[in-house]
Amino acid sequence: MFAALTVVALWSAAEAAIFFLVADIPISWIAVKKGTRTAVIAAVVAAIASVAGTLAVLLWAGSDPAGATGVMAALPAIDAGMVKDAATRFHQGPLAVLAGAFSGIPFKLFALEAAKEGATGFLLLAPLLRLPRFVAVALFVAAISGRLERRMTLRQRLMLLAALWALFYAFYFAVMPG
Repeated sequence: MFAALTVVALWSAAEAAIFFLVADIPISWIAVKKGTRTAVIAAVVAAIASVAGTLAVLLWAGSDPAGATGVMAALPAIDAGMVKDAATRFHQGPLAVLAGAFSGIPFKLFALEAAKEGATGFLLLAPLLRLPRFVAVALFVAAISGRLERRMTLRQRLMLLAALWALFYAFYFAVMPG
């Protein structure tokens, strides 16, 4: 379990900074492989680890806002419009940022705006803003996997999960900007 949680932590930190595949992927893998309890632990680990990535963005964008914005806008499925939308939501407050986490706006864009505004306290909010979606994914995938357990082997459920993530990203990259 330590190795899986380490992967989740590193993935979440990277995704909060620059990586473009969500930490929900390893969390959902753990949900299928290890069950609900371990998946929820992984969600908590991911939320806490996102602080490292958020800190990286705060430091980077705090010293080079234009460069950080340019790199972020060049990532897959991100463009200047999405950066602007994240900035608007950031200024609407934490609940708008939380809603943004469920709408396909990468968390790193909120950290980018926080850095531009000098809102270093955003670092403390990062785990609280990330945790709800991570836990929702853990619980949802674990529940579905539990329902499928009688009909499918573990390997089949993991293959189904991989296929669903591949389909999700094929759709996401097709409809999102960038």
